[in-house]
Amino acid sequence: MSRSKILKSIKQNINSKVDREFTNYEIESIDNLIDTFIDSLKRAGGEIANTTDSYEVVLNAEFAVAQNGACFLNKEIDRKVYSYYESIVILLDKRKIVATMKEAMELIEIDDFAIFMSGPSKTADIEQSLVIGAHGAKRLGVKLI
Repeated sequence: MSRSKILKSIKQNINSKVDREFTNYEIESIDNLIDTFIDSLKRAGGEIANTTDSYEVVLNAEFAVAQNGACFLNKEIDRKVYSYYESIVILLDKRKIVATMKEAMELIEIDDFAIFMSGPSKTADIEQSLVIGAHGAKRLGVKLI
């Protein structure tokens, strides 16, 4: 295919919506959403915050996922905030925790920019050298409200 045909195809499909298809799988039932969320968040390197004072930025989550400790943030502020600050705290209404990502995907509507955050930014190279905070916050807290 020629370069011009490829570019034309990309331009025609750049804003097309993609249907979300879910794989059918069974997950263990989650008895306590809050405890499971906290455990998952800590495993991802996040922390439960008692106050917002020691963080540079305070954000609000629309909801969170117990299965992986991720908070969903949608178009609240400029996307640069997610990568420029070393410490972020997210305010989360503990009544807005869903069990699984499957449930979460049914809730989201993305207008421009959205992100799931479950801990500090992490990246590793082929030599297995882990760097925390390379592409975002070095510290992520969640304050349950």
